[in-house]
Amino acid sequence: MKIKSPQELKEIERSIIMLVKQVSKKCLNPKPVILHSIRVGMKLIELKQPNEVIIAGILHDLVEDTDCTMEEIKRDFGKKVADLVSAVTQEKIKDYKKRWHILMDKIKKAGRVAMVIKIVDMNENLPYVRLIKNQETFKITCWKLQFALDSLRPYIGNLKTFKEYEKKYKIITSELKKRQKLLVRY
Repeated sequence: MKIKSPQELKEIERSIIMLVKQVSKKCLNPKPVILHSIRVGMKLIELKQPNEVIIAGILHDLVEDTDCTMEEIKRDFGKKVADLVSAVTQEKIKDYKKRWHILMDKIKKAGRVAMVIKIVDMNENLPYVRLIKNQETFKITCWKLQFALDSLRPYIGNLKTFKEYEKKYKIITSELKKRQKLLVRY
């Protein structure tokens, strides 16, 4: 792993502080957003991504899950970070298929680094799929994850991170589809 300069590490720490403050004030997501977001950032460090990408990865859920605004992110971390966070932030549209079509279009327009942030985010979210009990929610989640895989494959399908995610996704969804079938029988 490339060692970051003290200044770069301070910026990363500053993004974690913002994350913790915003999530502590209000969080709309039941998953542990702080731990998840830090894991995304650490994986991006491991992948030797630039600081702006790492910081965007740490902040990627703030606009969706807290009262934090894109303007606050832009003010504190600059346009490049705000643009990346915006690219991976879902619109507030009820129809999940339309929402994910828009999301994938935004991510593809933003380029490869936004795609890397999203695949790392999805990889870090994958264990939570095992916690889904409701069959309809499971079906919707599988559709979203498969749609994202199919959308991003032509652009980053050759990356090790993408292949790792795809493999884990297949294993987990296969296990869970079997479990769902068993639950339906009884």
